[in-house]
Amino acid sequence: MTTMFGINSSISSMLSTDSAIASYQNQIDTKKKIQQPSDDPVASQQIDTLRRSLSGNTAYQKNVSTATAVSDQSNAALSDISTQLSSIQNKLQQAMNGTSSSSTRDILAKEISSATDQIDSYKTTTDTNGNSLFPANSSQLITYPIGDSRSVAATLTQSQVFNFTASSGSSAGSTVDLSTLLQNTQTAIKNNDSSGMNDALNQIQDAISHMSDAQGQQSVLATQISDQDNRLANQALTMKTTKSSYEEVDYKEVVPELVASQTQLEAQQDVFSVVAKSSLFDKLG
Repeated sequence: MTTMFGINSSISSMLSTDSAIASYQNQIDTKKKIQQPSDDPVASQQIDTLRRSLSGNTAYQKNVSTATAVSDQSNAALSDISTQLSSIQNKLQQAMNGTSSSSTRDILAKEISSATDQIDSYKTTTDTNGNSLFPANSSQLITYPIGDSRSVAATLTQSQVFNFTASSGSSAGSTVDLSTLLQNTQTAIKNNDSSGMNDALNQIQDAISHMSDAQGQQSVLATQISDQDNRLANQALTMKTTKSSYEEVDYKEVVPELVASQTQLEAQQDVFSVVAKSSLFDKLG
């Protein structure tokens, strides 16, 4: 009876050690510390939570990428409008030169017309998603979810870009539409209207200053988006590191455990062999 108990005990010990070896080997093969939730329920729950958080983070990062592209496109448009306005200002000053001829003024007016068309084209320009680059009003402004309970616009509205307040002249204190101003500028040049050209020159300077302000507003939006991009990247790194600490195998810990278990199994097999022989001799005796 004692010998049989020893045999059963040896078999039980070998099976337990063999199971441990299989577990360590699986961890090494899969590079995962946890093979099934029951291995560590608390850690498994943490991993699931982190996995969901990382999925949300990835979605936010995708929105940030889209918002960045729209913001960059908007900034490029504002920069071009500013460049066009400076060119128009220069051409208007040439037209106001007392020595300019009628044909020269006509040429300058046509050049301003071309620049005006370029500026006006941004009213109908769309972003990479097919949305209006500069929406007609704030209700049409696209906002992008870039964090929990946080959304941001990536561009400005048409009124923020194409409308400004005149600081002097006959329209001082009034809201001026940029397209209307540029059309009036062409008319004043063609008619050699000194008063009209002078008013236009002052308002174009206002428009240039306004465009600088618009670029500043756009820069603020771009900074918000960029800062959030960095925050999301840092959050993702932290979550990935934490998730790895829960689920990825520590080879420095597992390999020695595997070797020790293999050595232990060999010793158990030796013991079993001795016990089994003893049982056999008892039966033969």
